[in-house]
Amino acid sequence: MEPVTVWWASLADAPLAPGALLDPVERARRERYLHAEDRERFTLGVVMTRTALAPLLGVAPERVPLDRSCADCGKPHGAPRVEGGPRVSVSHSGDRVAVAVSVHGPVGVDVEAASGRLTADIGSHLLAAGEAAADEAALLAYWTRKEALTKATGEGLREPFTRLRVSGPDEPPALLAWDGRPGLADRFAMRALDPGPGHVACLAMLDHPAGVEVAERAYAPLPR
Repeated sequence: MEPVTVWWASLADAPLAPGALLDPVERARRERYLHAEDRERFTLGVVMTRTALAPLLGVAPERVPLDRSCADCGKPHGAPRVEGGPRVSVSHSGDRVAVAVSVHGPVGVDVEAASGRLTADIGSHLLAAGEAAADEAALLAYWTRKEALTKATGEGLREPFTRLRVSGPDEPPALLAWDGRPGLADRFAMRALDPGPGHVACLAMLDHPAGVEVAERAYAPLPR
């Protein structure tokens, strides 16, 4: 059975990422970022996405047919997807960029850098009834789990995180309940990921075969 693959890269790989792989829409989006590091994260995410999908589709990376249309307004600022092809999810924060690819069903990945700026004030927007977080590490665990889940369903930050109840930070990640969506928890599998020091990450897989493996791999830059 084909594993779900999570590709990892760091900002140090950004200078090696061939920006020529970006299409005109992606180049325009890249230029809208105000900070150089944000542009590098975005560029690296695009290149990783294209190089990960290319062998599965049997095309060159620059020919991977990525659609970035927003589900709400149709403008090209949505999450990348391939019509009828493998599912993909991208996340970047701090020094890390992650790209998850699955041929089995919807997938969501989220990585967050520990910054010291995530305070208990966010709890009212993040935690469901019965959930509690004593420190930033716990808040990051809840955040990455819930964002990975909402990425897999395609809603992202439009869905209030307080509607999702997940396992505690000291337990393996799992969706316990989603308000208004009975039975959805049984359709999800989740995995804690290893993004490296100073970061927390989680993967959510919707409607995947039981026992599917998750492979974490280092991104290998293309020769220039």
